[in-house]
Amino acid sequence: MTVSVFGAAARSFTPEDLVQTNRVGASAVSPGAAAVAYIQSHYSIASKRQTTRLLVQSLGSDHHDHDHAGSPVEVVKHSADARPNPPKSSSAAEDSDSHAEQEPEQEPQPEALKNKLKPSQPIWLSDSVLAFVAPDAASGGSTLYAVTEHKGRWSKPHALASLPVPISSAQYSAESGVFAFTADVYGGTSKLKDTAEIDRQEQERADTARVYDDLWVRHWDTFASPKLPQIHTLRLVSTSDGSFKPKDQPKNIIKDTDANGGRLEAADSFVFSPSGLQVAFVAKQPGRDYAWKTTSFVYLADVDGSAATPINAGDGGASASPSFSHDGKRIAYVQMASPTYEADRNQIKIYDVAGKTTTNVAADWDRSPSQVGWADADTLLVSYNDYGRNKLARVDIASGAVTSIVSNHSVSSFAEIPGTDKFLLNYSALDSPNDLYTITADGADLARVTNANPTLGKEITLSVPEDVEFVGADNATIHGFLLRPPQYDASGKYPLAFVIHGGPQSSFLDAWSTRWNLNVLAAAGFVTVALDFQGSTGYGQAFTDAIRNQWGGKPYDSLMLSLEQLLVEHPYIDPNRMAALGASYGGYMINWINGHTDVFKALVNHDGMFSTISTYYSTEELYFPETEFEGTPFDPKARKNYEKWSPERFVNNWKTPTLVIHSEKDYRLVVSEGLSTFTALRRQNVPARLLYFPDENHWVLKPANSLRWHQEVLEWIKKWTADGGKDAVASNQTIDPTKFAVQHGGDSSL
Repeated sequence: MTVSVFGAAARSFTPEDLVQTNRVGASAVSPGAAAVAYIQSHYSIASKRQTTRLLVQSLGSDHHDHDHAGSPVEVVKHSADARPNPPKSSSAAEDSDSHAEQEPEQEPQPEALKNKLKPSQPIWLSDSVLAFVAPDAASGGSTLYAVTEHKGRWSKPHALASLPVPISSAQYSAESGVFAFTADVYGGTSKLKDTAEIDRQEQERADTARVYDDLWVRHWDTFASPKLPQIHTLRLVSTSDGSFKPKDQPKNIIKDTDANGGRLEAADSFVFSPSGLQVAFVAKQPGRDYAWKTTSFVYLADVDGSAATPINAGDGGASASPSFSHDGKRIAYVQMASPTYEADRNQIKIYDVAGKTTTNVAADWDRSPSQVGWADADTLLVSYNDYGRNKLARVDIASGAVTSIVSNHSVSSFAEIPGTDKFLLNYSALDSPNDLYTITADGADLARVTNANPTLGKEITLSVPEDVEFVGADNATIHGFLLRPPQYDASGKYPLAFVIHGGPQSSFLDAWSTRWNLNVLAAAGFVTVALDFQGSTGYGQAFTDAIRNQWGGKPYDSLMLSLEQLLVEHPYIDPNRMAALGASYGGYMINWINGHTDVFKALVNHDGMFSTISTYYSTEELYFPETEFEGTPFDPKARKNYEKWSPERFVNNWKTPTLVIHSEKDYRLVVSEGLSTFTALRRQNVPARLLYFPDENHWVLKPANSLRWHQEVLEWIKKWTADGGKDAVASNQTIDPTKFAVQHGGDSSL
């Protein structure tokens, strides 16, 4: 089924537009399926403020005619200065930026406009009572608030429960009256206030030392602490005025679960059983091998904390996406077979709760579903990556037959709409930001619910992606996308932005991105090409596995072979004005390219790898390099693999001007990898620039930092691919006084 995205428009898309798009977040459908509540955020460049709204959108009286269901109603609004260190005089005035605000109309709610709560995690307690979680700045914890709807008007928020620690993954079961959430707590504590008290005592310590006896020490962007996320439950009861109140105190329902003598670290996502008396969740098995094994299990826990047991204990790999059947008798989930390979194929399984048996479904299907749910007793619904799209499909449980029902663009998540045969989708495309849609379980009636950015495609042009295919290493088909500049003229010549994805076991999708957004590059005048080489997902497990111990081999060969074919098939691309850009593994490939070819005039390396060996000893998820390079670097045989594919070996060949980007809180590929890259470039007098973020991780997420990132990237590739080649350098010496640069030299020479 095809969704029309955007047509002709007035002006080009800019980085300023990207960071100021409205972003649709967490959502929840009311029990009667009459409305959906969702979070929407917006950043204003002019005011430097981040605005977060809790909105309610009617699904239409017949839950069908969404295009005529009216504008969303604003229930709660919060606005705050988004600067890292805002001045004390910063007021809470409303955003006043007129540039690309893209705010859809909402019915005014005076009560909401006065509200200063930052809403998150919307959940419906009834058809007329909507709850949400907001941080409590005074206590450092969270508060559960509720608003009540009466004759189309929403009440002011009132507090239902104050919790002394931050919480996440809030959910509610109307059947059991249980409110559940995850909270980071210390071992041995039975009450949330005990964790809050230990936190207070920690703040009074005279020293700041942390001591570790085993791995991992840190993960992603956070150092490990004695606290672990665990699931808590709290019973709510209705009050005489139609609202709710707590019946008891929160209970940690997995505190006493013994797992190899360790505590369970619950993943953020968990699901209630239809009765609301149990939850299913995913947790890794504690142990010394935490950093070099991916194994995690699906646990079934009673909401009263009386039991928590794994349903798939063994030596398998990572588990994900548990989902109860409508009668609660079965649990569908996905699990990988390998305990050390994070990109193994997810296999669909169904667990019989009473019989304690497991059945494999569609065992021969060569795709890796990321989410699984139930369409009916005989049919599952799954989302999966396939040929550049994140599709939605029905899976017949008995036969394993897979039937795609959403094949275009990308579904990032789906949720059942209670009491109907419909599902709520978070859906996007390369030329259409994320919005909410509904679809029936048979794939009919795909309909838009929200339109968070109505000016895109009307006042602002977005390039429409084109599928491209080339022949790569081993005669493999290399698929990807090509976007032409909005002002494309077949008689002209255009520079190329050749984008290389990270992972490496991931892919370029026909999906919106707030980070590597291909439309930003195309709008800047570049023919933009993004290809899926060996190691990419969505083309079968063998293609994904083909990168193992081939990091600079088959992927590089496929990229270069595809580039040659691209230039022949698309003669409007200027071969003398090409730039290559990549992040993570893509950053590794940028360093590898610099050591093996000089066909590009400019390179951009974001959080890339400099040395395979140093990366092994500084990264956190050791199962990743141990699988990719077939062992550890202290094993003599495997060390040869690390050395063979290390970009550091070829720095003497580096000559292409490179923008190096790295962030301090990147613990996946630590900042020294970026510093090493920059050092190798500048010590050899290769033009280079270092863009450093002290407060970002592997991704650049803060809006103002994202804007600076895009500005620096575009300036760099424009500078080196401009007509006249290096002559463009001398004329590019204008310094923007609003930007902080430690050094700024027009010729980038020592």
